Amino acid sequence: MAPRNFERKSIFEHLADAIEGQIRVEGWRGLLPSGRDLARQHKVSLPTVQKAIALLLQRKVLLSRGGKRRVEVAAGVSGSQRAVGRNEVLVLSNLPLVAYDSSIAMGIQQLGETLKAKGDGFRFVDLSHLEGAGRRKAAHAEMTKSRPTHCVLMTPDASLFAGVSGHQAKIASLFGSLRSKRITSLGVRYGYLVEIALKRLIPLGHRHFLMPFLNRKNKMQSSMAAIAKIEQELGVRIDVLRSSQPLTTENLGRFLRRGLEHGATAVLFPQWTDFLPAVAFFAKQNLEFPRDVSIVALVGISHARQYSPSIACCLSSPASIAQQAEIWIRSDNVDDEAYRMVYENSWQQGASIGPAPKR
Repeated sequence: MAPRNFERKSIFEHLADAIEGQIRVEGWRGLLPSGRDLARQHKVSLPTVQKAIALLLQRKVLLSRGGKRRVEVAAGVSGSQRAVGRNEVLVLSNLPLVAYDSSIAMGIQQLGETLKAKGDGFRFVDLSHLEGAGRRKAAHAEMTKSRPTHCVLMTPDASLFAGVSGHQAKIASLFGSLRSKRITSLGVRYGYLVEIALKRLIPLGHRHFLMPFLNRKNKMQSSMAAIAKIEQELGVRIDVLRSSQPLTTENLGRFLRRGLEHGATAVLFPQWTDFLPAVAFFAKQNLEFPRDVSIVALVGISHARQYSPSIACCLSSPASIAQQAEIWIRSDNVDDEAYRMVYENSWQQGASIGPAPKR
């Protein structure tokens, strides 16, 4: 039998096949990423990319709209047309997914599975290997490629935001926010978390609370206003410290010492990680909880349940994270009442919220 003659292809032909495969499998639509972005991604020269694009134009996979970089995915190519009412969600991160707490990582994965099961699109892109201008350009390329209806930034990152802000997608940040009205913060509003905790603490006899917000630079006006309103309505005292100073045992200790000396009986830490620097302070002062002071971490993670005595908290779970993001995607708004129900259902009782102080 005569040996079979295999087709020999040039590098640019292999590249054209690879780009076409990405377009069809990943559902690229709209304008193509720049030639330089494609060259970096596939580790080839710019002329090779240009030849590959010319070939895809001949195949009618791509369409030229004239002018520099006006090349887009042609209508009718698989994945190039979004169904009416279909959401396309792009999640951009400056950290790998495995670098987040397991509940967060699993929550993002659950969000993706939920969206895809309902016919929506979802992609998570890790840009941690890039910084500054490189990260900005990569974020822009991802937006150009996917043309998402919604873009979620895992954390407030100026480079990521600069790369996505020029596009039409609605933008949200999962944790914190940048100083832009375009970004919706999907993070918790501490007002309703305080209300959930006080509903358990007041019946135990607690009336004077400490709440430290250290190392917080983002805007929190709505949360602060809600806490002040709760304080007035319930007739309790909530001493709030909001400062951009570093979250250290020394800085936290000064606030806690002063508050405890004035009669506070419970501390509401915003996050589980805010509580950890206080452990050393309590040990130095020979204070025990719940004997001397009650402790609540308003937002806890699975690790918080392993501490002894266990810490009371609203547990941040994969389901709660996925629900919060999907609520925004479906409604384009942050529904505080829906969030409240999510966290109300996740409340975990802890030994550190009692017994009632004897004064």
